[in-house]
Amino acid sequence: MAARDRKAQTVVTVRLLRSRDRVGAYLMMLGVGTAISGVFFFLTLFVQDVWGYSALRTGVAFLPVTAAMFVGAIGASALVPRIGARPLLVGGSAVTVGGLCWLSRMTEHGTYAGDLLGAGLVLGIGFGLLIVPLQLLSLTRVDEADSGVAASLLNAGRQVGGAIGLAVLGTVGWTVVADNARGHAGGAASAVASAYQHALVVGFDRAFLVGAGIAVLILLTAVTTIRIRRSDLTGS
Repeated sequence: MAARDRKAQTVVTVRLLRSRDRVGAYLMMLGVGTAISGVFFFLTLFVQDVWGYSALRTGVAFLPVTAAMFVGAIGASALVPRIGARPLLVGGSAVTVGGLCWLSRMTEHGTYAGDLLGAGLVLGIGFGLLIVPLQLLSLTRVDEADSGVAASLLNAGRQVGGAIGLAVLGTVGWTVVADNARGHAGGAASAVASAYQHALVVGFDRAFLVGAGIAVLILLTAVTTIRIRRSDLTGS
């Protein structure tokens, strides 16, 4: 019985992956999960370990980013019937690249209003513009019996992407931190502490830059794989 169920699920999965647009949506969600998990992990460490924010202040600082995601998602829901999914996916990916590049310029002497708020709002809007079209693409032209598998594959892409993001960005970020800290070892305690703070900034900024590179891959995937028409999403 179990073997039969697994075989049936495999057949459904293969059938779903025959759609170029759906495969593109899954790949993009994998990238989104990678970027979100890795970037927000290091962003949390940045504001706490470099700027000295408390856990509560960090949570409050991220509220505008969450609000921006919400606004982006609402805007995407309103725009999909008018312009289709592809322009939103391309535009959202480009906005995300810009937000991550902006984050990669944060410094230990920066401020919330000058360094984080603007970049966070841009990043939140970019992610919000991506989520809704990707969910629609994963379910478009899918039989009701296959909709559960289609949605599960999209969610799996986000979860797997999260694990990949922590691994990749973590490896890059902490390697850069270690290399920079090693180069400034020795000397007075205050100088060592200052050098380590700078090493954290360099490593975290490099992680954000890697996140921007992942967003570029998301953009390229949108440009090369998404071909679905607006009428296919609206049913008109």
